[in-house]
Amino acid sequence: MAAILEEDDKWLTENYNKLIQQYPGQMVAINDGKIVAVGREVRDYCATRQNAVLVGKLLINVPHPDDLEPFLI
Repeated sequence: MAAILEEDDKWLTENYNKLIQQYPGQMVAINDGKIVAVGREVRDYCATRQNAVLVGKLLINVPHPDDLEPFLI
């Protein structure tokens, strides 16, 4: 389990800026380094998950770039 979390963390670190550019303000489900679902709300993900055996073991809320401005130095 720890190895899986480590892989997910590495993928997220490497792709975080790309996610912010492509999916600002959206929920993104990731499975094995691939984006498998995108939606505006968690219920979009839940609806997709009900129709599949596994849709994304990692679900993140991608921030909008405007929300990050107070944190930029």
